[in-house]
Amino acid sequence: MKKSRNYIPILIVLLFLSIISALFLGSQNISLVELFDNQFYQVKDIVLSIRLPRVINAITVGALLSIAGLMIQNLVKNPLADPYILGLSGASASVQLLIIASGIIIPFGLFVFIGFCAALFSMLLLIKISSTKRLNTQSLLLSGVVIAFAYGAIISLVLTLSPLSTTKPMLFWLMGDLSYSKTSFYPILLLIVGMVWAYKFHKELDLIARGEFFAQKSGVNTKKINMLLLLTTSVFTAVAVSMAGTIGFVGLVVPHIARIIVGNSHAKLIPVSALIGAIVLLVADTVARTIVAPIQLPVGIFTALFGVPLFIALQRKIK
Repeated sequence: MKKSRNYIPILIVLLFLSIISALFLGSQNISLVELFDNQFYQVKDIVLSIRLPRVINAITVGALLSIAGLMIQNLVKNPLADPYILGLSGASASVQLLIIASGIIIPFGLFVFIGFCAALFSMLLLIKISSTKRLNTQSLLLSGVVIAFAYGAIISLVLTLSPLSTTKPMLFWLMGDLSYSKTSFYPILLLIVGMVWAYKFHKELDLIARGEFFAQKSGVNTKKINMLLLLTTSVFTAVAVSMAGTIGFVGLVVPHIARIIVGNSHAKLIPVSALIGAIVLLVADTVARTIVAPIQLPVGIFTALFGVPLFIALQRKIK
């Protein structure tokens, strides 16, 4: 027990170091002297106006995807499930790609809000299709996979018909891109409220992870908890995709890392998953910005490159 309590302070320190690295590394490396010297006013502008919003969004998106992955794996009882398995990301991506393809310039906040609304509409459609009297997780999963294929076809059609001038930004968005980050505290507030809300039911989540029948025998309202899991996954995924596109492997791999570190207790899994997800995405984004600077690559490339071998290693360890 004592060992597990030490992980959160360690992760907080790692997150702090990741933030410092992200703020000072990039196409132009910055020193502390330059940051606090009034002569280097352009340096302050780079750190505060460009890099800091990107760091905040990377932390927020990483935590959102990790918690969403933890929730969806509990809901469908499948260790291979990730936040995108229900097709919600496809709804958000389809609408946002149509905006990019049209060449319409709108505020980033409105862009995020439109994608968020599209994903929530898809969630309501999914619930309508997959449930009759109660929320059936198997039907939910199958319906989500089918809907995801439909959105994939729409995305392919948009990419095919779009002018070449917009194809690159669209591909970047599909692979995950934080280069358009603007500071917004609404996603951060949503993350905090959602984590507190999920944490409130951590005992019920522990029981339902062992199976719905066992949870029902233990007095858990499984319908209520399943809806909690679905809503948390849907809202968190919708916000994350709306902010940064479809970033793969974070929501799949991070919950497994958290379980290896702290076990299956959701009281520890929820904060630890959020911290690990924030660190992973922030480090990946820093690498994406610096490895071939000044060219910036989509962060999704590096989460996949890190995630595939890591998941294989975790799979062997779990066996």
